[in-house]
Amino acid sequence: MKSSHKMISAFAICGAVIAVAPASADDVAGARPGDDAMTCQQIAAELAPYAQQMAAAFTPFVDTEKQLVARGQARVEQYTPAAAAMAGAATASTADPTGLSSKAVGQAEVAMQREAWNRSLAEDKPLADQANQQLNQAVAQATPLQSNERIQRLMQLAEQKNCQ
Repeated sequence: MKSSHKMISAFAICGAVIAVAPASADDVAGARPGDDAMTCQQIAAELAPYAQQMAAAFTPFVDTEKQLVARGQARVEQYTPAAAAMAGAATASTADPTGLSSKAVGQAEVAMQREAWNRSLAEDKPLADQANQQLNQAVAQATPLQSNERIQRLMQLAEQKNCQ
């Protein structure tokens, strides 16, 4: 993906987070002479400083989210052998004509899932709280850009020209 496309994409994502709605076709606030002739690359170049400012604000949040995802993946790897064993036990329990062993295996599986869920909530709470705080800070930093008429005009042009 070209650099200009990355900038427009990054800005569009951040804009969605702070609910930046592109201006309507009738609203030309923030317009400058020659806007209609701008290329996607030129639009991206003008949006770049704003996108960089917003990206810097969102970077700590993204880093924390990556840590949460990595923890989740590690837990999946940790619980996979037990889940496989539980699946084997569930298959074997179907041979019990009374159904008592199936019920016991089902209860054990629910207990294992509940334990894993509660453990993940407890272990991840500090990081999840940190991520929420970082997101709120980033949105607070980006919110003033919502009223920037020039940014809204550039976003409108990017949409009109189908810039990626």
